[in-house]
Amino acid sequence: MYDLIDRPVMQLAPGGRFMIWAIRGWIQSATRGTCPPGALAPAFARHGVLPALPHLHMMLVAFNRRATRQIAFSPLACNHIGDDEAVLLQLCRDAIGDPPRAHATLALLLEQESVGPAFSSLIATMGVLREGGLDAISLQQDGALGSR
Repeated sequence: MYDLIDRPVMQLAPGGRFMIWAIRGWIQSATRGTCPPGALAPAFARHGVLPALPHLHMMLVAFNRRATRQIAFSPLACNHIGDDEAVLLQLCRDAIGDPPRAHATLALLLEQESVGPAFSSLIATMGVLREGGLDAISLQQDGALGSR
């Protein structure tokens, strides 16, 4: 998680950029009073990961309604990854690489009754993204990154 905080979004691998866009787009749509899945569906379909959308939607609904504290998201146009966004990206990483850790993190962020459903949604989301080649939630490993 710490490797992602305050990094430029463009340094993320495609899966990370897609997740940042999807999370921020969901929040923007919900804030404007429009249907988040409806707003995001065309891009999910274009990337061949439309089946992930209902699962992501359910997870973000849990964060919106059942978080134990306020979670901050940056606007769509923001070029850097915020602290809470880095936590969610790490959750996505852990869903693939360390599911028990993802579950434990969700237990710190959500009311108890929401943890199980949010975890199931997270696992399902990342499974579909993996099938679509968008599961890499990491910094790109090219020579342009350098050290911080």
